[in-house]
Amino acid sequence: MPTHQIHYTRCPICFSEQIALQDNIPDHAISKKYFEVWKCNQCNGFFTQDIPDESAIDAYYQSDQYVSHSDTRKGLLFTAYHLARKISMQLKYRWINRAMRRYASFSLPRPTRLLDIGCGTGTFLHFMQQKGWHVNGVEPSATARNIARNKYQLQLDTPDQLPYFPAQSFALITLWHVLEHIHELHDTLSQVRHLLHPGGLLMIAVPNANARDRQLYGSYWAAYDVPRHLYHFTPASMEYLLNMHQLHLLEVKPMRMDVFYIAWLSARYQHKRWAALQGLRVATRCWLYSWWHPLKASSLLYIIQC
Repeated sequence: MPTHQIHYTRCPICFSEQIALQDNIPDHAISKKYFEVWKCNQCNGFFTQDIPDESAIDAYYQSDQYVSHSDTRKGLLFTAYHLARKISMQLKYRWINRAMRRYASFSLPRPTRLLDIGCGTGTFLHFMQQKGWHVNGVEPSATARNIARNKYQLQLDTPDQLPYFPAQSFALITLWHVLEHIHELHDTLSQVRHLLHPGGLLMIAVPNANARDRQLYGSYWAAYDVPRHLYHFTPASMEYLLNMHQLHLLEVKPMRMDVFYIAWLSARYQHKRWAALQGLRVATRCWLYSWWHPLKASSLLYIIQC
Protein backbone atom coordinates (compact mmCIF):
# COMPACT_ATOMS: atom_id res chain seq x y z
CA MET A 1 0.00 0.00 0.00
CA PRO A 2 1.20 3.58 -0.66
CA THR A 3 2.79 5.49 2.22
CA HIS A 4 1.85 9.12 1.38
CA GLN A 5 0.07 10.32 4.50
CA ILE A 6 -1.59 13.39 5.98
CA HIS A 7 -1.04 13.95 9.69
CA TYR A 8 -3.41 16.42 11.33
CA THR A 9 -2.36 18.71 14.15
CA ARG A 10 -5.77 20.42 14.03
CA CYS A 11 -9.24 19.00 13.57
CA PRO A 12 -9.96 18.92 9.81
CA ILE A 13 -13.63 19.68 10.54
CA CYS A 14 -13.36 22.79 12.75
CA PHE A 15 -9.56 23.49 12.90
CA SER A 16 -9.41 23.19 16.69
CA GLU A 17 -6.20 22.00 18.35
CA GLN A 18 -8.25 20.24 21.05
CA ILE A 19 -7.80 16.78 19.55
CA ALA A 20 -6.88 13.44 21.10
CA LEU A 21 -6.48 9.79 20.11
CA GLN A 22 -9.72 7.85 20.52
CA ASP A 23 -9.12 4.37 19.07
CA ASN A 24 -7.20 2.18 16.62
CA ILE A 25 -9.46 0.80 13.89
CA PRO A 26 -8.50 -1.80 11.25
CA ASP A 27 -9.36 -1.52 7.58
CA HIS A 28 -11.42 -4.73 7.60
CA ALA A 29 -12.44 -4.44 3.95
CA ILE A 30 -9.20 -4.21 1.98
CA SER A 31 -5.76 -3.51 3.46
CA LYS A 32 -6.19 -4.91 7.03
CA LYS A 33 -3.97 -2.04 8.16
CA TYR A 34 -4.78 -0.17 11.41
CA PHE A 35 -5.60 3.55 11.44
CA GLU A 36 -5.97 5.86 14.40
CA VAL A 37 -9.30 7.61 14.91
CA TRP A 38 -9.04 10.90 16.83
CA LYS A 39 -11.74 12.98 18.50
CA CYS A 40 -12.13 16.77 18.56
CA ASN A 41 -13.32 18.18 21.85
CA GLN A 42 -14.53 21.41 20.25
CA CYS A 43 -16.90 20.20 17.51
CA ASN A 44 -17.36 16.67 18.95
CA GLY A 45 -16.44 15.08 15.62
CA PHE A 46 -13.99 12.28 14.84
CA PHE A 47 -11.44 11.92 12.06
CA THR A 48 -9.03 9.32 10.72
CA GLN A 49 -5.40 10.21 11.40
CA ASP A 50 -2.46 9.66 8.99
CA ILE A 51 -4.78 9.15 6.03
CA PRO A 52 -3.45 8.42 2.54
CA ASP A 53 -3.37 11.63 0.54
CA GLU A 54 -5.35 12.09 -2.69
CA SER A 55 -2.54 10.59 -4.77
CA ALA A 56 -2.50 7.42 -2.65
CA ILE A 57 -6.09 6.83 -1.53
CA ASP A 58 -7.20 5.14 -4.77
CA ALA A 59 -5.39 1.93 -3.80
CA TYR A 60 -7.79 1.55 -0.86
CA TYR A 61 -10.78 1.46 -3.22
CA GLN A 62 -9.38 -1.21 -5.55
CA SER A 63 -11.60 -4.15 -4.69
CA ASP A 64 -14.77 -5.79 -5.96
CA GLN A 65 -15.86 -5.51 -2.33
CA TYR A 66 -16.27 -1.77 -2.84
CA VAL A 67 -19.69 -2.15 -4.37
CA SER A 68 -20.54 1.51 -5.00
CA HIS A 69 -17.68 1.64 -7.53
CA SER A 70 -17.75 -1.88 -8.92
CA ASP A 71 -21.54 -2.53 -8.97
CA THR A 72 -20.76 -6.16 -8.16
CA ARG A 73 -23.58 -8.61 -7.38
CA LYS A 74 -21.31 -11.45 -6.24
CA GLY A 75 -22.54 -13.19 -3.11
CA LEU A 76 -25.58 -12.88 -0.90
CA LEU A 77 -24.35 -9.73 0.87
CA PHE A 78 -24.04 -7.65 -2.28
CA THR A 79 -27.25 -9.03 -3.76
CA ALA A 80 -28.92 -7.79 -0.59
CA TYR A 81 -27.14 -4.44 -1.02
CA HIS A 82 -28.68 -3.97 -4.46
CA LEU A 83 -32.13 -4.87 -3.15
CA ALA A 84 -31.73 -2.36 -0.32
CA ARG A 85 -30.57 0.25 -2.82
CA LYS A 86 -33.78 -0.12 -4.82
CA ILE A 87 -35.79 0.49 -1.66
CA SER A 88 -33.58 3.46 -0.74
CA MET A 89 -34.22 5.09 -4.15
CA GLN A 90 -37.91 5.31 -3.34
CA LEU A 91 -37.15 6.68 0.13
CA LYS A 92 -34.76 9.29 -1.25
CA TYR A 93 -37.32 10.38 -3.83
CA ARG A 94 -39.97 10.72 -1.13
CA TRP A 95 -37.60 12.74 1.10
CA ILE A 96 -36.66 15.00 -1.81
CA ASN A 97 -40.26 15.68 -2.85
CA ARG A 98 -41.29 16.42 0.72
CA ALA A 99 -38.31 18.71 1.36
CA MET A 100 -38.71 20.58 -1.93
CA ARG A 101 -42.39 21.22 -1.21
CA ARG A 102 -41.71 22.28 2.37
CA TYR A 103 -38.52 24.32 2.10
CA ALA A 104 -37.53 25.17 -1.47
CA SER A 105 -38.29 28.61 -2.88
CA PHE A 106 -40.89 28.94 -5.64
CA SER A 107 -38.39 31.03 -7.61
CA LEU A 108 -36.32 27.95 -8.46
CA PRO A 109 -35.43 27.61 -12.14
CA ARG A 110 -37.22 25.21 -14.42
CA PRO A 111 -36.44 22.58 -15.55
CA THR A 112 -35.31 21.47 -12.11
CA ARG A 113 -31.61 20.64 -12.06
CA LEU A 114 -29.89 18.19 -9.74
CA LEU A 115 -26.18 17.74 -9.06
CA ASP A 116 -25.13 14.52 -7.33
CA ILE A 117 -21.55 14.65 -6.02
CA GLY A 118 -19.86 11.28 -5.65
CA CYS A 119 -22.56 9.63 -7.71
CA GLY A 120 -20.84 6.25 -8.08
CA THR A 121 -22.21 4.23 -10.99
CA GLY A 122 -25.09 6.68 -11.53
CA THR A 123 -28.01 4.62 -10.24
CA PHE A 124 -29.58 7.50 -8.31
CA LEU A 125 -29.05 9.96 -11.17
CA HIS A 126 -30.68 7.58 -13.63
CA PHE A 127 -33.63 7.13 -11.27
CA MET A 128 -34.09 10.90 -10.92
CA GLN A 129 -33.71 11.41 -14.66
CA GLN A 130 -36.59 9.00 -15.21
CA LYS A 131 -38.62 11.14 -12.80
CA GLY A 132 -38.12 14.18 -15.03
CA TRP A 133 -35.13 15.89 -13.42
CA HIS A 134 -32.22 17.29 -15.39
CA VAL A 135 -29.18 15.65 -13.84
CA ASN A 136 -25.43 16.15 -13.56
CA GLY A 137 -23.00 13.96 -11.65
CA VAL A 138 -19.47 14.19 -10.35
CA GLU A 139 -17.49 11.00 -9.64
CA PRO A 140 -13.72 10.47 -9.10
CA SER A 141 -13.65 6.76 -9.98
CA ALA A 142 -13.01 6.07 -13.67
CA THR A 143 -14.43 2.56 -13.22
CA ALA A 144 -17.69 3.94 -11.83
CA ARG A 145 -17.92 6.59 -14.58
CA ASN A 146 -17.49 3.91 -17.24
CA ILE A 147 -20.27 1.81 -15.73
CA ALA A 148 -22.56 4.87 -15.63
CA ARG A 149 -21.82 5.62 -19.28
CA ASN A 150 -22.32 2.04 -20.49
CA LYS A 151 -25.30 1.17 -18.29
CA TYR A 152 -27.24 4.45 -18.15
CA GLN A 153 -25.69 6.59 -20.93
CA LEU A 154 -24.70 9.17 -18.30
CA GLN A 155 -21.72 11.42 -18.96
CA LEU A 156 -20.27 12.10 -15.53
CA ASP A 157 -17.70 14.75 -14.68
CA THR A 158 -14.58 14.42 -12.55
CA PRO A 159 -14.34 16.44 -9.31
CA ASP A 160 -11.88 18.93 -10.84
CA GLN A 161 -14.74 20.10 -13.10
CA LEU A 162 -16.88 21.20 -10.15
CA PRO A 163 -15.67 24.86 -10.21
CA TYR A 164 -16.66 25.17 -13.89
CA PHE A 165 -20.39 24.62 -13.42
CA PRO A 166 -22.39 27.88 -13.66
CA ALA A 167 -23.02 29.64 -10.35
CA GLN A 168 -26.43 29.17 -8.70
CA SER A 169 -27.45 26.64 -11.35
CA PHE A 170 -28.78 23.75 -9.25
CA ALA A 171 -32.05 23.53 -7.34
CA LEU A 172 -30.81 20.46 -5.47
CA ILE A 173 -27.34 19.18 -4.66
CA THR A 174 -26.92 15.77 -3.02
CA LEU A 175 -24.05 13.92 -1.39
CA TRP A 176 -25.16 10.43 -0.43
CA HIS A 177 -22.46 8.97 1.86
CA VAL A 178 -19.81 11.02 0.09
CA LEU A 179 -18.74 13.93 2.31
CA GLU A 180 -16.83 11.60 4.62
CA HIS A 181 -14.62 10.60 1.63
CA ILE A 182 -13.62 14.08 0.43
CA HIS A 183 -10.12 15.33 1.24
CA GLU A 184 -10.91 18.96 0.37
CA LEU A 185 -13.83 19.16 2.77
CA HIS A 186 -14.08 22.94 3.15
CA ASP A 187 -13.31 23.74 -0.50
CA THR A 188 -16.05 21.37 -1.59
CA LEU A 189 -18.66 22.94 0.70
CA SER A 190 -17.66 26.39 -0.54
CA GLN A 191 -18.11 25.24 -4.13
CA VAL A 192 -21.46 23.63 -3.30
CA ARG A 193 -22.70 26.86 -1.75
CA HIS A 194 -21.62 28.72 -4.91
CA LEU A 195 -23.51 26.30 -7.18
CA LEU A 196 -26.75 26.11 -5.21
CA HIS A 197 -29.56 28.34 -6.43
CA PRO A 198 -30.97 30.70 -3.77
CA GLY A 199 -33.83 28.84 -2.14
CA GLY A 200 -32.50 25.48 -3.33
CA LEU A 201 -31.60 22.58 -1.08
CA LEU A 202 -28.49 20.64 -0.14
CA MET A 203 -28.88 17.09 1.17
CA ILE A 204 -25.96 15.37 2.88
CA ALA A 205 -26.17 11.78 4.14
CA VAL A 206 -23.34 10.47 6.33
CA PRO A 207 -22.77 7.67 8.84
CA ASN A 208 -23.52 8.74 12.39
CA ALA A 209 -20.61 8.40 14.83
CA ASN A 210 -23.15 8.62 17.66
CA ALA A 211 -25.04 5.62 16.32
CA ARG A 212 -26.21 2.87 18.61
CA ASP A 213 -24.68 0.23 16.34
CA ARG A 214 -21.24 1.91 16.60
CA GLN A 215 -21.47 1.58 20.37
CA LEU A 216 -22.34 -2.11 20.05
CA TYR A 217 -19.76 -3.10 17.42
CA GLY A 218 -16.83 -0.90 18.52
CA SER A 219 -13.84 -1.31 16.21
CA TYR A 220 -15.81 -3.76 14.05
CA TRP A 221 -18.37 -1.12 13.07
CA ALA A 222 -18.38 -1.28 9.29
CA ALA A 223 -19.24 2.42 8.89
CA TYR A 224 -15.82 3.40 10.24
CA ASP A 225 -14.51 2.13 6.87
CA VAL A 226 -11.02 3.54 7.46
CA PRO A 227 -9.12 4.98 5.69
CA ARG A 228 -11.76 5.68 3.02
CA HIS A 229 -13.89 7.51 5.59
CA LEU A 230 -11.74 10.49 6.48
CA TYR A 231 -14.24 11.97 8.96
CA HIS A 232 -16.80 10.43 11.32
CA PHE A 233 -19.48 13.04 11.83
CA THR A 234 -21.74 13.49 14.83
CA PRO A 235 -24.81 15.77 14.64
CA ALA A 236 -22.91 18.39 16.65
CA SER A 237 -19.86 18.34 14.38
CA MET A 238 -22.00 18.49 11.23
CA GLU A 239 -23.90 21.52 12.52
CA TYR A 240 -20.58 23.16 13.48
CA LEU A 241 -19.24 22.55 9.95
CA LEU A 242 -22.37 23.90 8.26
CA ASN A 243 -22.33 27.03 10.39
CA MET A 244 -18.74 27.68 9.32
CA HIS A 245 -19.99 27.84 5.71
CA GLN A 246 -23.14 29.85 6.48
CA LEU A 247 -25.33 26.90 5.55
CA HIS A 248 -28.59 26.65 7.46
CA LEU A 249 -29.57 23.25 8.83
CA LEU A 250 -33.31 22.76 8.36
CA GLU A 251 -33.86 19.17 9.40
CA VAL A 252 -32.07 15.96 10.39
CA LYS A 253 -33.70 12.70 9.33
CA PRO A 254 -32.69 9.21 10.51
CA MET A 255 -31.84 6.79 7.69
CA ARG A 256 -33.03 3.76 9.61
CA MET A 257 -32.68 1.15 6.87
CA ASP A 258 -28.91 1.65 6.62
CA VAL A 259 -28.36 -0.25 9.86
CA PHE A 260 -29.33 -3.58 8.30
CA TYR A 261 -26.47 -3.51 5.80
CA ILE A 262 -23.98 -2.00 8.31
CA ALA A 263 -24.82 -4.54 11.03
CA TRP A 264 -24.57 -7.47 8.63
CA LEU A 265 -21.19 -6.31 7.37
CA SER A 266 -19.99 -5.61 10.93
CA ALA A 267 -20.96 -9.14 12.00
CA ARG A 268 -18.98 -10.50 9.05
CA TYR A 269 -15.94 -8.53 10.19
CA GLN A 270 -16.32 -10.16 13.61
CA HIS A 271 -16.21 -13.57 11.84
CA LYS A 272 -19.44 -14.51 13.54
CA ARG A 273 -21.09 -17.80 12.68
CA TRP A 274 -24.34 -17.09 10.88
CA ALA A 275 -23.26 -13.47 10.42
CA ALA A 276 -26.42 -12.63 8.49
CA LEU A 277 -28.64 -13.72 11.37
CA GLN A 278 -26.41 -12.07 13.97
CA GLY A 279 -26.42 -8.85 11.98
CA LEU A 280 -30.19 -9.00 11.51
CA ARG A 281 -30.70 -9.41 15.26
CA VAL A 282 -28.51 -6.41 16.12
CA ALA A 283 -29.93 -4.32 13.27
CA THR A 284 -33.49 -4.94 14.41
CA ARG A 285 -32.62 -3.84 17.95
CA CYS A 286 -30.92 -0.68 16.65
CA TRP A 287 -33.75 0.02 14.20
CA LEU A 288 -36.29 -0.12 17.03
CA TYR A 289 -34.05 1.98 19.29
CA SER A 290 -33.84 4.70 16.61
CA TRP A 291 -37.60 5.26 16.72
CA TRP A 292 -37.22 6.56 20.26
CA HIS A 293 -33.76 8.09 19.69
CA PRO A 294 -33.63 9.23 16.02
CA LEU A 295 -30.21 10.87 16.39
CA LYS A 296 -28.82 7.41 17.29
CA ALA A 297 -29.66 5.98 13.85
CA SER A 298 -26.83 4.38 11.88
CA SER A 299 -26.89 7.15 9.26
CA LEU A 300 -28.39 10.62 9.21
CA LEU A 301 -29.66 12.82 6.38
CA TYR A 302 -29.06 16.55 6.81
CA ILE A 303 -31.40 18.85 4.85
CA ILE A 304 -29.74 22.23 4.35
CA GLN A 305 -30.33 25.63 2.74
CA CYS A 306 -28.11 28.67 2.19
